[in-house]
Amino acid sequence: MKREPVMVMVRLLVVLGVVLPLSYAAHALYCRGPGGVVWLPECVFHRVTGWYCAGCGMTRASYCLMHLRIGDAFRYNPLGVLLLPLAMLGISLEASAWVLGRKDFFRLKIGARGALVLLVLLMVFFVARNLPWWPCTLLAPP
Repeated sequence: MKREPVMVMVRLLVVLGVVLPLSYAAHALYCRGPGGVVWLPECVFHRVTGWYCAGCGMTRASYCLMHLRIGDAFRYNPLGVLLLPLAMLGISLEASAWVLGRKDFFRLKIGARGALVLLVLLMVFFVARNLPWWPCTLLAPP
């Protein structure tokens, strides 16, 4: 028996072990809304500090995206709405490459500079959405 097909199956089971609970959570969010899923955690950072982190509003934005309310989703977290499709694509490509055991599989490669730009973008967004002046107040979730 070849080792490669066994490893592909094991890796596929690992990915399914992650994807299935996330799919259940997404379905629960879709059906019940952000307030109806009590086991989804609230933002501890916002509760403790009163400031919005870069991810604040993404649960409500995800709910709006699932119901094709793009404008509402963008209002909750504009940067998250822009980056979410890229993140999902990147994670899907990485998981596919890992399951198949292929290093030559197509990937979204952002490199060190891209990671640094993304980090700076997130930090600027984090600071800007907590400033009390217009237009920065538009970045905070309603």
